Amino acid sequence: MSSTALILGIAGATSWGLSLLLTFVFILVVATVVRRHRPDVAPVLLLALGLDFLFTVLSFAAQLLIPRLLGDVSLYAEVQAVNTLVTALVHAGTRGLLIWSVVRLASPTHERHEPV
Repeated sequence: MSSTALILGIAGATSWGLSLLLTFVFILVVATVVRRHRPDVAPVLLLALGLDFLFTVLSFAAQLLIPRLLGDVSLYAEVQAVNTLVTALVHAGTRGLLIWSVVRLASPTHERHEPV
């Protein structure tokens, strides 16, 4: 393995690892702090973050499996381009859900009026 490939491998693994770690920490914060103070918003945030975490792992797995499953190196670029495009679209959707839930989080809660 060349030093360039080693450096790229380490950089990629570090990038994916940090991304997954920070998403997991975000999930823990929402599951504890946000859910305690805004239980109406926490499920949407958890859904968005959970889907983002899941699709990040699936995208990483796809990048590892594509070269092994293809067999034909000539198709690698096309398949990887499709994988990248699908990953970008899915992440855009989960981030849109995350933005929507943050907007809900920032809006004032509706106070419940108990009958007298």
